[in-house]
Amino acid sequence: MVKIKKGLSDADMLKGFSEELTFENGMYADEKVKQSKLKGAKAPAKKELLLPEDAQERLNRFLLEISMEWLKNKNGDCTWKVLKENSQIVIKPVAVAKK
Repeated sequence: MVKIKKGLSDADMLKGFSEELTFENGMYADEKVKQSKLKGAKAPAKKELLLPEDAQERLNRFLLEISMEWLKNKNGDCTWKVLKENSQIVIKPVAVAKK
């Protein structure tokens, strides 16, 4: 059992904890419920990119360069849009819409 230090606020006591998805809380579909981040919890499996290592490294480098240029031009935050045009895959930065 984990000991909780005295004099902490509720937020401090629950820092780093998120509720595990169960039957009782699973019916609230509109609420986002994250997996527990406590010790012993398994991290979700990392998705693999099906590219050779050198191609993946070059892709990451190009994405970083484009992101840096985007920010230098003061275009704000961006997300990546992936498109298939004919037999090519095109990755484009797109401005994030402010809410």
